[in-house]
Amino acid sequence: MEKIGRKEREHLAHRGEILRAAEKVFAAKGFFQATMNEIAEAAEFGTGTLYKFFKSKEDLFFILIDEKTEEINGPVKDELLKKAPAIERIKNILRLQLEFIERNRDFFRIYASEGSRFEWKVMSSCGNQIHEKMVAYIHLLAQVMKQGMGEGKLKSMDPLDLAHAFEGIVHSFIFEWLISPESYPLISKAETILEIFLNGTEKKERRK
Repeated sequence: MEKIGRKEREHLAHRGEILRAAEKVFAAKGFFQATMNEIAEAAEFGTGTLYKFFKSKEDLFFILIDEKTEEINGPVKDELLKKAPAIERIKNILRLQLEFIERNRDFFRIYASEGSRFEWKVMSSCGNQIHEKMVAYIHLLAQVMKQGMGEGKLKSMDPLDLAHAFEGIVHSFIFEWLISPESYPLISKAETILEIFLNGTEKKERRK
């Protein structure tokens, strides 16, 4: 493994400190109310230093989103690539997603409350990168759905449609949990999500 030089280590360490500070500020104030000055103060850097790492507040926010995507994509991708029954893997990736969102609730509430106002950023370079990663994930999930059909556990349908349908159900429960005034564990909805999804797609054995 190639060793990283001292300057590069310092650069990465400072970048990480800024991202962690930004996450706290965004979670507390929301994207549109947060300022680069507040993030710099939280990170204990000068505001000018932030601009050496990130072009703008928007750039910083979407890089943070990208890193959050990477953080969950790693274990989910590992699960999707395992040699195991399809339904087992679907259950495991659902658990991973719900637990990750629950650990990062304050941050993801930004999307729940302000997400529609980010449409102007969708065509940005960083926005495209995030979208491409989501598309790649959906295609991996579609392969698992196809496996489930081969195992006789899921109805024969377009596997990509099933992958989108599954994620649509998951995201709707996540969104409701993020905006709900009630306090309950998000993971408690896992069985309901699976029941809704599998009841519509599970292959039923004919009675003789």
